[in-house]
Amino acid sequence: MSITDIIYTVIAGGLLGAMGQGIRIAVGLKKLGDSNAQQVAAGNTPEKMDTGRLWVSIFIGFVAGAIGMIIKGASLKTADGYQTEAIVTIIAIGYAGADFIEGFFQTYLNKVKAVAPVTVTATPPVTVSVEKATPVEEEPELVADEYTPQHNNALG
Repeated sequence: MSITDIIYTVIAGGLLGAMGQGIRIAVGLKKLGDSNAQQVAAGNTPEKMDTGRLWVSIFIGFVAGAIGMIIKGASLKTADGYQTEAIVTIIAIGYAGADFIEGFFQTYLNKVKAVAPVTVTATPPVTVSVEKATPVEEEPELVADEYTPQHNNALG
């Protein structure tokens, strides 16, 4: 397998993982729509979609699919055609893997926030005084030496 085949395989895995994450996003958007309909019916403000989180989520799906393809170590294409089972497996890895990665980081970040609260203390203001500079005498101009070395002709 050449390096270009490996790159194509990893990119294909990433795209399939992003597709799996897209399925997960579609399910999440459906739930958000249902929740917002209930919020509006109750007279509350509906929740807005965070587009930045959406793009990060798709990227995480891409990474999960690429890692899944590397671990699986298989090609999607055979002599007879494409392996449907392998394609569905990588899509599922993108769906579930992104959920796992996001859950892991969310848990990790919550632990970090709970363990190490950061307190910021103000430092006293710094005063800077500027004194008037004294004039500097001009330095004499450098003149090239008039001596030019002659080539030493040792051979005679």
